[in-house]
Amino acid sequence: MLESNKKVIKKSIKILGNTFFYFVIVFLVLFSFATMQIKREDNIANVLGTGFLSVQSNSMQGSAKDNFNKGDIIFVRMLNEQSRTNLKVGDIITFYDYNIKAFNTHRIVDIEEISGEVYIQTKGDNTSGFDNPILLEQALAIYQSQVSGLGNTLDDLQKPTGFALFVILPVAILLIFEGIVLSRNVLALNRAKIEEKFSLEKEKAQLDLEAEKEKMRQQILAELTAKQANNK
Repeated sequence: MLESNKKVIKKSIKILGNTFFYFVIVFLVLFSFATMQIKREDNIANVLGTGFLSVQSNSMQGSAKDNFNKGDIIFVRMLNEQSRTNLKVGDIITFYDYNIKAFNTHRIVDIEEISGEVYIQTKGDNTSGFDNPILLEQALAIYQSQVSGLGNTLDDLQKPTGFALFVILPVAILLIFEGIVLSRNVLALNRAKIEEKFSLEKEKAQLDLEAEKEKMRQQILAELTAKQANNK
């Protein structure tokens, strides 16, 4: 019973280890894919239309359900020409702010058409001033949700050193570990096959030996029988 429990625990640990390993691999692939899509400074890293950004200020701090703080991660849905037409006052959008040369995610407070062009006025919930108006096509994404306190981690991961330290290095260690485990399994399998083959050959040799002994015994009996018959 104790041996059976040990096997179950060992198998569970192995399954958990493999699950974590593949989770890290998938995360690495998705994160790399999202990062590689960034060709310009005003592109948002995204996977299948869902982008992620770290919050750099408290301009959207507040008590509303959709407020967020510095150090959070926010998830946004990328906008296209059609979805931009559905934007309304109260939505929180992300755009590239050329004044600060960074992404800005603020709430729409006004939408106005001037001379055939649609302009959007935005403002941070925790700021007194308004942002410079942007054209409708400059709205890149709309806010969806947030995760508190992981923004600094995302910032670190997007740096070459952080990416190498927190993503590539753990994956390399896991790959080496999995390689060692695989090598051990292959060696164990080969050893088992060799032992099985040796056991079969040994069994066959014993059978052949017994058959040879029986053949010799029969020959000796035949010779003794013939000799006895001649003496009579």
